[in-house]
Amino acid sequence: RMNAIHIPLPWDKPPLTGNRTRGNPYARAGEVKAAKAEASAAIGRAKPRHVVAADVTLHFRPSTKQRRDADGLFPTLKVCQDALVLRGVLPEDSWVTVPCASCRIHPPNGEPAAMWLSLTSITEYKEKP
Repeated sequence: RMNAIHIPLPWDKPPLTGNRTRGNPYARAGEVKAAKAEASAAIGRAKPRHVVAADVTLHFRPSTKQRRDADGLFPTLKVCQDALVLRGVLPEDSWVTVPCASCRIHPPNGEPAAMWLSLTSITEYKEKP
């Protein structure tokens, strides 16, 4: 097990939330596709190492003290995990390779709003002898 991987994301607020349940499903599909492409590009810029498995956490630090619920972030976490697989950081995103997927909201601290991913409890690829 190695150090955590931190990947900055390009958003200052979640591009997808669980709170939007109505609307045009085709528009929603476009939002999902765009968010996945943005997450993939951010992962590419971060150049994280490839791992066998990890716990994945989506972090959000808003700029205001408005109350939010962390479970609303899961649609954004899902596209981020899909992008991690697309980029080859994780081989897949089932419970075997991602035993824990979570979302965390941090209190505002005077810094700009930000979002990032962390991969922890990492299982590395074994070196061949």
